[in-house]
Amino acid sequence: MSRWSALGLLLAIAGALALRVPNLATRPLHNDEAVNAVKVSELWQHGHYAYDPDEYHGPVLHYATLPFIWLSGARSSDDLDDGRLRLAPVAFGVGLILLLPLFSGGLGGRALVWTAIFIAVSPVMVFYSRYFIHEMLLVFFTALTLGAGWRYVQTPSARWALVTGASLGLMIATKETFVITLAAMGLAGIATAWWVMPQGSSVRSLLSLWSWKHAVLAFCAAFLVWLLLFSSFFTNFAGLADSARTYLPWLKRAGGRSPHIHPWSFYIERLAWFHPTKGPISSEGLILTLATVGAVVSLGWKKCPLHRFLALYTVCLTAAYSAISYKTPWCLLNFYLGMLLLAGIGAAALVEFFRARALKVVLVAVLLALTLQLTWQSWRGSFVYSSDRRNPYVYAQTVPDLLNLVQRAEGLARVAPAGYDTIVKVISPQSDYWPLPWYLRRFKQMGWYDKLPEDPFAPIVVVSSKFDAKLDEKSDKKWIMAGLSQLRPGNAFELYVELELWKKYVAALPRDQD
Repeated sequence: MSRWSALGLLLAIAGALALRVPNLATRPLHNDEAVNAVKVSELWQHGHYAYDPDEYHGPVLHYATLPFIWLSGARSSDDLDDGRLRLAPVAFGVGLILLLPLFSGGLGGRALVWTAIFIAVSPVMVFYSRYFIHEMLLVFFTALTLGAGWRYVQTPSARWALVTGASLGLMIATKETFVITLAAMGLAGIATAWWVMPQGSSVRSLLSLWSWKHAVLAFCAAFLVWLLLFSSFFTNFAGLADSARTYLPWLKRAGGRSPHIHPWSFYIERLAWFHPTKGPISSEGLILTLATVGAVVSLGWKKCPLHRFLALYTVCLTAAYSAISYKTPWCLLNFYLGMLLLAGIGAAALVEFFRARALKVVLVAVLLALTLQLTWQSWRGSFVYSSDRRNPYVYAQTVPDLLNLVQRAEGLARVAPAGYDTIVKVISPQSDYWPLPWYLRRFKQMGWYDKLPEDPFAPIVVVSSKFDAKLDEKSDKKWIMAGLSQLRPGNAFELYVELELWKKYVAALPRDQD
């Protein structure tokens, strides 16, 4: 890689950090983030983690977050704010750019620089790099598997076999959907090998190029990672069987038994053109267009097997995710990695197509101007519309208004005789109260109910408005309704407080808040 390419990667890293690091707590935790926060906190403070195959994903996110918590200076879960929790996905999101040199010798320096720029400023990549879920880590380890595999193809060695196997093991231990990516890799690999096989060659001659010793090393590396992480470092051997059992509930969801069922075009619509009523236009059309150019060039003109593999891999993976009925926006990151690599190829090919230096300069200027527009969209989506449904990547997002309820509950604890030992009852149908368990974690006496209990009263009661509880009227005004806050659109919670406790709270307020 040339000095100019290295400089381009460094500038892309700087831009990626500038878009990902500031104000990480600007958006309240999504319910999935809050579940991960509770699990990480338990692992950090009590050393306990057990993989749950029914509703949760793999252990990598939780273990990978520990070093960032240690470095943050937090002493207990009370010190863990939303921003500290999101440092791990930020690091892996930026780390994608650091993996791009693995593809050198195949993509070329210019394509790698363009890819780095697109990764740095892509609105969806920026938004979900600031999201405490598993997806960005899965994309990172996918890129590492692809890059290490390419290195092995170039120079077969035990080292690259071990790295490929270990990164595949980390994919397995990150999220169950790795199987879709692995299937796309396999199909694209077989098709590419068949395509580039010299005329007259047999399958046996192709297989003879493969070192079975290296294959065993790769398998052992993947197996060891799987064994360590799913057994919680030999403290929960049931997790090994659970890592296979998990596919039963996930297959049901993928088959259509879920509220997250969407048409095949769900992902492409969000990427290509998203224009809600009274909202801004969002589009990553530049990357999609360049990825199309890159795919055509890779399949039609480029001789390098890596180009053809990436084009076939991306087409297979995009088709698979589009065909599956179960869809959440962050899942698109898995095939979007391939699109970003193809977009880099496409941008480099377009610049290379023009021979005149002046035309090259004009084209580069146009591409950079459009990239600046993507950067603006990234800033707008991650800071201005970070919790707004007019953002194409906001999905079942917690409304910031919920933090007003949490702040009021914290204020009540400060004046209550029992402090954080004050009894709190949270009443909500179908456990639809996340992320409240995380935000109310300081309270030690919590009760959780999926229907109104016979005795719903406690010093502090948080109840879904769906129940029409009217606890103020039922208590003859011995309890007061102290607020109504949205948790998510269409999902509001009422706060009821014992009258005497409320009086103490009001008396302690500064005059301008009275």
